[in-house]
Amino acid sequence: MRLKIISCNVMKRELCYSISKTTNRVDVEFLYQGLHEFPKKLNKTLMDAISRVENDRYDYLLINYGLCGKGTAGITHPELSIVINRQQDCIPLLVGDYDLYRSYVSEKPATFWYSYGWIEGFPMPGGSDYVKKYNEFYKMRITEKQRESIERMLMQNYQRLTFVFWEELGKDIYRLGREYTLKCLDYLNNHLGFSIEYDELRGKPDLLGKLVNGDWDKKNFVIIPPGKKLGYDPISNQFKIE
Repeated sequence: MRLKIISCNVMKRELCYSISKTTNRVDVEFLYQGLHEFPKKLNKTLMDAISRVENDRYDYLLINYGLCGKGTAGITHPELSIVINRQQDCIPLLVGDYDLYRSYVSEKPATFWYSYGWIEGFPMPGGSDYVKKYNEFYKMRITEKQRESIERMLMQNYQRLTFVFWEELGKDIYRLGREYTLKCLDYLNNHLGFSIEYDELRGKPDLLGKLVNGDWDKKNFVIIPPGKKLGYDPISNQFKIE
């Protein structure tokens, strides 16, 4: 199959690994991460990217996002079927197994997730580069004092930092990601006075592998026929086809 993928940049390494294992022909466009914080902007950016996809070059259009604050609701293509993950956000995709993810958050609620992709391109609480990345992402300059106020507010309801990683990405990615997360934890606990725990979870390529291989089961994916729109049911908090 000829596939076009539009993906959040936060999963770039994991998605590229999955693409390297498929026999399908894949082209991919990455959109900068963090758009989930601005659902309307995410929706416009995503629709603009979709509008540029040439239907005669591909068999399917894959959207490597989840619900993402309803930012993906309304997406449509006049000629191509669209496949999108049924998850709420990217964390189950990085974990790679929705049942494992659901079990984890059930046993360990109030978890703030770190991954190498998030660490690379987004201001993560406790990071020594927080102010720099905050200025870059939000186009807004903050001081160290303002940074502390933001982090105190952001982290007040969390009990742990969990670093999710793929062994398939190599030992160096794991080591650097783990070290960064632990330094964040040290700052939050010893500088801001939190009592947050550290945990880590080995993810796996299963869900992203299914996406790029065309194994689109109804449990994990939604297929939107050409001309139809992706809707959202607020009662069930699930996607629907309109």
